[in-house]
Amino acid sequence: MPKQELTQPSASDQTWVLASLEHDQLVKAKKHPIPRRNLNGPELVVLWALRIYLLFMMAVVAYQVWTAAH
Repeated sequence: MPKQELTQPSASDQTWVLASLEHDQLVKAKKHPIPRRNLNGPELVVLWALRIYLLFMMAVVAYQVWTAAH
């Protein structure tokens, strides 16, 4: 008997399977935990840059609200 390769189903196959599940089956399938992803250097730099940008924009909006009130 030949050894079968295990391959991941395509995204369209996964979508079709999820669309064909009944409600309680879908809820059970969605409750499967997804592990955290280990991020490498460039990904961490981008995320920290977005955090810093968010803080900067919050300060800009707060300044605009404060100057508009006076």
